[in-house]
Amino acid sequence: MPPTGVAYLPDRVFTGAADRSEEGLAVWVEGDRVRDVARPDALPADLPVRRLAGATILPGMIDAHAHLDLPGSGGRFEALDEDDETLSVGAASHARTALLAGVTTVRDCGSRARTVLGARRAVELGWFEAATIRSAGAPLTVPRGHTWPMGGETEGVEGCRRTVRAHHAAGVDFIKVIGSGGGTTGTHSWQPSFGQDELSAIVDEAHRLGLRVTVHCLCGEAMRRAARAGADQIEHGQFYVEGDDLVLDPSAIDELARAGVALTPTLVVSRAQIERLTDADDPADRARWQRMADGWLESAAAMHRAGVTIVAGTDSGWRYVGFATLAREIAILREVGLHAGESLRAATSTAARVMGFDGIGTLAAGWQADLVAVDGDPLADVRALERVRMVVRRGREVALPTA
Repeated sequence: MPPTGVAYLPDRVFTGAADRSEEGLAVWVEGDRVRDVARPDALPADLPVRRLAGATILPGMIDAHAHLDLPGSGGRFEALDEDDETLSVGAASHARTALLAGVTTVRDCGSRARTVLGARRAVELGWFEAATIRSAGAPLTVPRGHTWPMGGETEGVEGCRRTVRAHHAAGVDFIKVIGSGGGTTGTHSWQPSFGQDELSAIVDEAHRLGLRVTVHCLCGEAMRRAARAGADQIEHGQFYVEGDDLVLDPSAIDELARAGVALTPTLVVSRAQIERLTDADDPADRARWQRMADGWLESAAAMHRAGVTIVAGTDSGWRYVGFATLAREIAILREVGLHAGESLRAATSTAARVMGFDGIGTLAAGWQADLVAVDGDPLADVRALERVRMVVRRGREVALPTA
């Protein structure tokens, strides 16, 4: 019987298993799985081969932090006044935008009610060709806390446990917790939200049900509470002390590192905000955002030096961050101090490992056939990630727009 599937033969392959790429390898895709990654002469002689001269193949990328309900047009959570049906369609459309940029899996870190769970199902049914969605549903937050319009308000140890159980029953993939204030009106970034007993109860209940937990943290005390609660990951990881002031908190960094809590720093947010400012805007506003951008970068760099694992995520949908910006986030991670291979793994194999996404993030026999081909070598030139030439999701090539 002749072999089935196709072998893709680029100039080089970055499997995600190591920090380097290797030349002279082909990726054999059969059905929705990778059958083998091997030298062409080790594959069946009559296997169809597609040559991708000048390209690098790498695992389909994973955006660890998105808000598929939000438009990325600068609006606030409170202005999210579309109905749930419209938001679900918009979420699926945004997941498609991500897919066309080489992101085959997107983790939604907060949406209203069941809107993104509905979009996830539509993608699973094949009604939309889009990135695979992993959803937390509405983030758990204190009454009138950051993201409260999404519907995840809860309080008290037993109330928090009940909310986790309700999210589990609704079919969420993980639990997102708002551990401090944020961009929602009336909340403050430098103030933690849930008490230690509440946060510990959330993590305990989620882990009992087999769900991982990530915590939005914009101050040192929120990070300490997340680490002590046993959270798996934190988002943003910035050290606000009051207003727009940021001061590193070495003890919080040390607790995160010792507890093995990973970080998704979402650094592209501040860059996108600065780029939207014009000469007509208040120069003080530009200076404020530049100061914050510098502080965010310093925070992530300090955590990386301390041994905290870094995962790539964009916060797409929030403020002015679009859904095709993961390549930019990876480039900024190199400014943080991640070397080239480490930054690519932050959006592939490391991301999958940290978030418990089995079977993706690495190109190896038996793993899901999610892969992307880009023109050039992204280890030498990170902007190669923006030159997407081919996307394969679950073994099927995605039709990309033509110029």
